Amino acid sequence: MGEWKTVYEDEVEGRWVTLKVYESENDEDGDDQPVVRVTVAPIENAEPNEDGQKPATGADADDNSITLDPDVVEDLKEELIEIGFSSEAAEWIIGKIPM
Repeated sequence: MGEWKTVYEDEVEGRWVTLKVYESENDEDGDDQPVVRVTVAPIENAEPNEDGQKPATGADADDNSITLDPDVVEDLKEELIEIGFSSEAAEWIIGKIPM
């Protein structure tokens, strides 16, 4: 059985972005593309953690967060742009995905 591993978590263009990659114990389908999930929340709804960063936590962040589960990584850029990120920011986020 696999699990979601957070590979990137930080503020991008005024919103808190959490990028997770699904890691399975055995990749039987032979697909080289990672399975990704991106959660985006408004930064004003986040509470600072001990490092002073603002992760998307709490009921308000959950109510206003957007979770993207693209079928393939290539679809992620388009989905990020559709929810308001610039092309450059979308590429930055995608660049954090370990391939």
